Amino acid sequence: MTDPTSKPNKAIKRSAHLSLADIAYNGLVEAIINQEFQPGEPLSIDQLARQLEMSNTPVREALMRAHGERLVKQKTNYGFVVAELLTPEELHQLFEVRHLVEIRALQLAPLPSQSMSELRRLVDHMLQAPDGAGYHDYKVYLQLDHQFHHQLVSLSGNVFLIKAWEDLHVHLHLSRLYTGIGLFDRSDSAREHKQILEALERSDREEVVNLLSEHIQGVRERVEKYFLT
Repeated sequence: MTDPTSKPNKAIKRSAHLSLADIAYNGLVEAIINQEFQPGEPLSIDQLARQLEMSNTPVREALMRAHGERLVKQKTNYGFVVAELLTPEELHQLFEVRHLVEIRALQLAPLPSQSMSELRRLVDHMLQAPDGAGYHDYKVYLQLDHQFHHQLVSLSGNVFLIKAWEDLHVHLHLSRLYTGIGLFDRSDSAREHKQILEALERSDREEVVNLLSEHIQGVRERVEKYFLT
């Protein structure tokens, strides 16, 4: 007989056509962002492995990867736990570094760029992305937003700048904040991306840099105002 006081197992989805470690990582991250695992909650390697129907090794690899992205923490003699959301100070610092990296990337980028068609495609899709509070609704937009900004930084051709930007994991941390609320600033964000694209198409570096600076600072201010007041 089932113990009525026991907590039900939390299921995480298993994707196909990926390595076992990637499958475990994707399922873990989606569960954390979706708040199926709460901040501070312990994560059992054995239990996750059973849910995903795999051995402990790829699950441990997934947890270490998530640890490097500040989504989980490893406590001595305790194991892994879900990381807390970024503090207001950490969020502010994250955006400060993001601003430095992205602005420097566009200052170095050769203009005109050969990547206009891809940037146009991303902006078009952002303008048409679903607008809802559900995880899968805003996940689509945030993936496009991530690709757009990654493309901007990649214009520099500087592999160290690109890696520095990737290691910030900005959109992973934003995803955790948006869960259950949705993209409250989507219209502002999409409009600002379109303006940046149009300035790039004119090869107006000064305007591109100014617009990107205003965009990053605007996103930070909107996030801080919405979540931290």
